[in-house]
Amino acid sequence: MMKQLARWGIAAAALVALTAAGCSSPEPADDGPVTLNVWLMKDSAPDAVVSAINAEFQAAHPNVTVKAQILDWDGRDVKWKTALASDNPPDVLEMGNTDVLAYSASGGLADLTGKTFENSDTWLKGLTEAGSYNGKLYGVPYYGGDRVVIYRKDLWQAAGLTAEPTTLAELKDAGAKLMAKGGKDFSGLYFPGRYQYAALSFVYDAGGTIATQSGEKWTAGLSSAQAQQGLTNWADFIKAVSKAPADVDEANLQDVLGQERTAMIIGQAWMVGQIKNKYPKIADQLAAFPMPGTQGTMPVFLGGSNLVSAAGSKHPELAYEWIKMMAGTKYQTQLGQAGLMPNTTSLESAVTGITLIQLKAASRSWFTPTSTQWSNVDNAKVLMDMLQAIASGDKTVAEAAAEADQKINDMLNAAA
Repeated sequence: MMKQLARWGIAAAALVALTAAGCSSPEPADDGPVTLNVWLMKDSAPDAVVSAINAEFQAAHPNVTVKAQILDWDGRDVKWKTALASDNPPDVLEMGNTDVLAYSASGGLADLTGKTFENSDTWLKGLTEAGSYNGKLYGVPYYGGDRVVIYRKDLWQAAGLTAEPTTLAELKDAGAKLMAKGGKDFSGLYFPGRYQYAALSFVYDAGGTIATQSGEKWTAGLSSAQAQQGLTNWADFIKAVSKAPADVDEANLQDVLGQERTAMIIGQAWMVGQIKNKYPKIADQLAAFPMPGTQGTMPVFLGGSNLVSAAGSKHPELAYEWIKMMAGTKYQTQLGQAGLMPNTTSLESAVTGITLIQLKAASRSWFTPTSTQWSNVDNAKVLMDMLQAIASGDKTVAEAAAEADQKINDMLNAAA
C-alpha cells in the first residue's frame, strides 16, 4: 500500500491512445466454464480479503473461476495499455484514482453509469469524482487515503497543550506556541512552501476551486475572491507556525518530525508506521487528528484506488457483479478492519485508530480538475510555483494567482 499511497500526490496520467476493443461479447452460457480475470495492485487489499471474495463469488457462480493477478505499480501503464487494447482484456482492474481519467477518456473502460452499488450515496466524494468523466461513472470507489495532522505527544505536552484543535484558529495558536517553545528553526507544524496537496485544501476550505468546466471550456478559479481568501489563510497560517523553506516540497516530512525539528506534520497514514520504524524511540509518542478548517474539518485531497471494467470484457455482467461485491458493505468492512479506508463515510463504526481519523477527515474531500490536460499543469509545476511565490513574498496572492490562472487556462483549453 505504501508505494501506491506515495503516488497519490501525482496528478492524473497523460491521456493514452488505446484501441477500443469493440462491443462486449454476450455472457457465455451458464453451463460453460468461465474465467473472470481480475487485476489488482500490489500492497492494496490483503490476500485474505481477495481469497474470501473470490470463494464467495465462485460459490454463487459454480461455472466461474476467478483468476486474480497482482501487478506492481511500476510499469502498470504499459501493461494496462497493452491489455485494454487487446481482444481479450482483463475483466476487472484496480487503478489508482489518478489513473482512471486517461483510460476513461480513451474509451478503454466500461461505462458503469446506472449500475446499482451499495452505499453509493455515501461514497467518498474525491474517489467518486476521480472515477467519473463527462458525467459518467467508469471507476467505482475501492478504498481511499488522505492526509491528517500527525503530531508528537511529548512535544505537545511540553508546550502545555492538551486538547486536539477542532478549528484552524486553534491549530494556528497551538502551532505558534509549539514554535515558540522549540526555539530557532523549530516549526510548530512543518509546512513547506511547495506542498501543494496540503496547501490547496485551504482554497477549497474557503469555498474556492482550482478550475471549473462549462461545456468544452475550462476556467481557472484561483483569482476568485474565495480562492484568494483561502490562499491568504494558508500564507498567514504557515507564517505563524512553520519555519520550513518556501522552495521545498513535502519529501522529508517524516525525518523532520522524527528528528525533533517540528511537533506536527500534515501527512498520510502510512507515514506513522515509517516514522515508528525509523525512529523507534518516539514510536509511542505519535498521534493524529483530522486537519481542522474554518468550517469543520479541512477538505482533503483524496487518494486511493478505483475498480474498473474493461470496455472489451467478454464477461461484463460478471465483472460488474464482482466489483459490486467488493465495493459493498461486507468487503469494505473487511478492508477497513485490515487498515484500509473504506469507500464510504457510512462505515465509520467498522474502523478504528488512524483509519477512523482518515475516514472522518474524508467527509470533506476534493480532487484535481478532471481534464485530460491536467497532467500538463502538474508537470509544469504551476501550482507549486504559485505557492512558492506567495510563501517567499516574491508575489502577492493576487499576482501569483493571476499568473497561475493564465497558465491553467492555456493548458487545459489546449487542443488534445
